[in-house]
Amino acid sequence: MRKAKRLVFPGKMQVEIEEFELPEAPGPGEILVENCYGLISPGTELAMFTETHVGFPLPEFGYAKFPFRPGYAAVGRVLQVGEGVKGVQEGDMVFTRAEHASHAIVSGEHPVLKAPGRLPAEHMPFVALANIALTSVRLSEVRLGHTVAVFGQGLIGNLAAQLMRCAGARKVIGIDTVPERLAISTQCGIDVLVNPAEDNLRSRVDDLTDGAGCQIVVEATGNPQVAPEAIRIAAQMGKVVLLGSPRGSAEIDLYFDLHRTGVSLIGAHGSRQADATQYGDPDPNALMLEFIADGRLQVAPLLTHTLPVSAADRAYRGLLDEKENYLGVLLDLRQWG
Repeated sequence: MRKAKRLVFPGKMQVEIEEFELPEAPGPGEILVENCYGLISPGTELAMFTETHVGFPLPEFGYAKFPFRPGYAAVGRVLQVGEGVKGVQEGDMVFTRAEHASHAIVSGEHPVLKAPGRLPAEHMPFVALANIALTSVRLSEVRLGHTVAVFGQGLIGNLAAQLMRCAGARKVIGIDTVPERLAISTQCGIDVLVNPAEDNLRSRVDDLTDGAGCQIVVEATGNPQVAPEAIRIAAQMGKVVLLGSPRGSAEIDLYFDLHRTGVSLIGAHGSRQADATQYGDPDPNALMLEFIADGRLQVAPLLTHTLPVSAADRAYRGLLDEKENYLGVLLDLRQWG
């Protein structure tokens, strides 16, 4: 067996390194990967790190439990290829959904994408987060000329805003209370940025839409208190997409906020993207890799830190407490201290 290392959350606000074993060689249909970088998912991983995921109190919800082994956005080098694997060979750099671990055995059940030669390896893990953001595009059925607002300009919100522009939105409004994140969104080409801590959001939206509101509103913060405001800036018959996993409940006036306006409220957990996939749609991971490689999705401005995996505690606490400085954080999975 091969000795390897990975991150684990043994309990609330704790992150440690543990050893585990992998087979020395991959089996049929598998590849052995030596991981290089893992991108922290600030939604899922912070919810688990802080024990705020809504599934923790539910015994039947098996996902939200300690110990938890984080990570699902990685890039690594293929060490060995199992029998029957096609399209990759030893030495290739590949995107995988591996944990934050030194090595991984990856089977055909999980997407493995070969790196385009022109793409920096550090940018490949963003495919996983872009794929989540794509859920808001496919479920909203955005049309050419729509005005879209996106609450939250973290990784998911920023990528959702960029993808809405790619999908034909006439105008995209990025909303966040952290000025540094709005500045990064400007670098990524988002049309209009609004800080509701400084400006009256509804007045700004009225000015930008001639009082009509936004045909599509994406809630990407996961803060349940934001959802009612998202609903109220939507246009008649508009769609509000809950992209960030809500961490609690919110009070909504069903009559004035939904019934009279005809606004649709759409849950957009990443697993729901398959519901909106039509015949002939390309693999979403491959599509997002292409968009990143071609520059249609800007990810370089989102990458604020690359830290050794031995500094994982600093990475998670930075994302939690220093949102003005930490946004996209890569863990160097070759540096275990």
